[in-house]
Amino acid sequence: MLKTLKQKAIAFLVLVAVVFGGGTYVGYNIPHGDVDPQDYIETSFMPYQSGLDAYLKFLDGTQHSLRIAVYALTEPKIVDKLLELKQERKINDIVLLLDKSQTVSRSGQYEQALIKRLRDAGIEVVVGTSEMKHNIMHLKMTVRDGLWVEDGSWNYTKSANSQANNVNIIRSPKRAKLFLSDWQRMYDFMSKQDQSPWLKTKAADPDDNDQP
Repeated sequence: MLKTLKQKAIAFLVLVAVVFGGGTYVGYNIPHGDVDPQDYIETSFMPYQSGLDAYLKFLDGTQHSLRIAVYALTEPKIVDKLLELKQERKINDIVLLLDKSQTVSRSGQYEQALIKRLRDAGIEVVVGTSEMKHNIMHLKMTVRDGLWVEDGSWNYTKSANSQANNVNIIRSPKRAKLFLSDWQRMYDFMSKQDQSPWLKTKAADPDDNDQP
């Protein structure tokens, strides 16, 4: 009887060793998720770094398409680069979505002039609002060639470089697809709105904080 109990105890200990030992072995050999996404993201912080320089470099890598959605556009260097891509490098698939409130705000005259330059060159610029309660379109993002995404808090304005902002740039087909889906949804809604609202109103936006 004593021998039987001893055998059972030994068998139990062996079983415990196998289970926990095997578990430990398997655990140490399963690849852990130790890849840090930041290893694949270029991040710049304003005012310590230049969001404009990072963005112009990003645009310069365009091969065939750009989808842009931005709350405010008053930086002429960005428009200069888009015109260069269109006119000199023959990249024709460029479309921008801009927030309506900024085109009729205190800085609206600057944005209107840049919109005219883009449209005169054959670049489509869509002006409108958010689909919910016609609120502002507050995104700041660009999808390049369906592969690269730029986003962050940085507006495409002269003043944004001196503010506390950030710019993130990443190559990710999945992320690009996600952003393009949202961009297209906004385009479908915004393109049905008045595309030159400044011709009907000169009202200022009291919440405009992105002066050029």
